[in-house]
Amino acid sequence: MRVLVDSPTNSAIQVEKTPEVGSLTPINGQYVLTIPEGASVDIDAGSYVLPVDGGDISNLAFASLLARYPMYTGIAFNPLLTAADAADLDLTATLPTGEACRAQVGRGAGPLPVGISPNSVALLPINSTIASTPPGLLITDTIDISAIVPAGASEFMVYWKLYGFSTTEDIAADYGLLAGTNSAAVRSVVEVDQEPAALAVYLSNDDGITYTQVGRMEPVAFCVPGTLLRIAFRNDGTSKLYIACYAVLF
Repeated sequence: MRVLVDSPTNSAIQVEKTPEVGSLTPINGQYVLTIPEGASVDIDAGSYVLPVDGGDISNLAFASLLARYPMYTGIAFNPLLTAADAADLDLTATLPTGEACRAQVGRGAGPLPVGISPNSVALLPINSTIASTPPGLLITDTIDISAIVPAGASEFMVYWKLYGFSTTEDIAADYGLLAGTNSAAVRSVVEVDQEPAALAVYLSNDDGITYTQVGRMEPVAFCVPGTLLRIAFRNDGTSKLYIACYAVLF
């Protein structure tokens, strides 16, 4: 399930079934709020997207997801909607192998203006113009779960939602092949495979010292419990990958 949200007002305007992979939906002036598969949320006139304060749609959706997996104690999520959500990403972080973050993200802190555009956080494609071909990379800031599990956790499950986008050209022609054409640019969201071959996702429970590759919604266990989590998203492909939200159950 997903919710279409009016960008200027952040108001939910439509609730619909998640389309099939490859489907395009025009969203000019809107963005998509994802409800994780398996989660159940009642959305009515009183439902709201912002602020993310516990009673909002995102909190209700991820709480519902956690409820489906009673073996986990808590869930940490990022809906990537506000400047505070951007601040939960660490653009100075690197993988243990040395790769640095290369991503499209808003600002979480000043002195320049802060903010984030929903559905616009993206992993850049590999940079093939230099010999090292650095990948697209986005690493979260530390997710401290010690308040919920003081002794740490060793079992986790990671969720994420990817989208693609397609934009048509704005055409207004009086002559030539397109004479008489007057069409506005249309931006469409595209449902994509959630685990493309170019994507690798890693989880750390020791604040980024070591990482383990994980599958989407697949349980993973560590030998030693930890309280300081990080998630790393890596794109080794030639196309930009958009991350709508992510979460980790522990």
